[in-house]
Amino acid sequence: MRARKFFPALALFLLLVAAGSTAGARIVDGVVAVVNDEPITFSEFREAVAENLGIPEGDADIYLREEKDKSTILSGLERLVETVLVRQELKNIGDSVSEKEVDQAVESVKNAGNLTDDQFRMLLEQEGLTPSAYRRRIRWQLERGAIVRAKKIKEVTVTEEEVGAYFQENKERFLVGAEVRLEVLVLPFPAGEAGTDNGVRIRIAAQRASDSLRSGMTFEEVAGLFSSVVPGAEVISSDFVNEEDLVPEIGKEVHRLKTGETSPPIFVENGVHLIRVLDRRGGKLQDFSAVKGLLREELTDRRSEKAFADVLVELKKAATIDIQL
Repeated sequence: MRARKFFPALALFLLLVAAGSTAGARIVDGVVAVVNDEPITFSEFREAVAENLGIPEGDADIYLREEKDKSTILSGLERLVETVLVRQELKNIGDSVSEKEVDQAVESVKNAGNLTDDQFRMLLEQEGLTPSAYRRRIRWQLERGAIVRAKKIKEVTVTEEEVGAYFQENKERFLVGAEVRLEVLVLPFPAGEAGTDNGVRIRIAAQRASDSLRSGMTFEEVAGLFSSVVPGAEVISSDFVNEEDLVPEIGKEVHRLKTGETSPPIFVENGVHLIRVLDRRGGKLQDFSAVKGLLREELTDRRSEKAFADVLVELKKAATIDIQL
């Protein structure tokens, strides 16, 4: 992928956006990339940034205006390029995802949680998503699955023996009644500011904090790094607590983590949490048959991630991509 005219074009676009929001001037769109002769516009890029960060589309300007790392901006654009490549290839092989399939997937999520429309909307708002943004996210998940099935189905097929081995590797996660000791980075929303510019900055900070932790920084170092952006940021180390006693949002993520692993940002009503499992003790191992289906799905997902990455490499090699930021 070629990158050129990065900051001048982006700065001009943001200036025009700001002028439109304050003085009523029209917002001027432009092209940020061309993928096999298909253009990607500034507005599409801004929309994708907002969805990835879980913030309102208009507030993506804050992120684009303040992000100093050019590679971070370009990595966000690359994900959008990948979306276009996958959709182009699905269209070529006659396997596009329909609106009906998206409808069915959304309804399946609501039914699985026994959620009313209002409850579902409230959950989306907590994640910083609109219903339309969530539909786009679901579509992308379906398209990823479709391209993997079309091109790499043999590579993601899982045998009974492999599921059993995966259970042994992850059995600490399936101890009923186990106690867990956690380290938690808390980035609080000031009262009543979850949806304000300040709340948006905290959501952006949470994504950056997650990246910093993955790069090897400690929780204390990350808390110090973002304390000026997020007043009240702190690290809490817990004593051993029963996993079943954790609030649902936290318990769900802890159950997915092996000892030593760190969660992605967990958005709750009062702020954002990032959690590392420090230790586990006690508990009785669940019967393999009780978790076999879950583990098969999880292992298939892991293999699908690898297969999808391989598909992207192939698509990019065959594509003509011109980055115009």
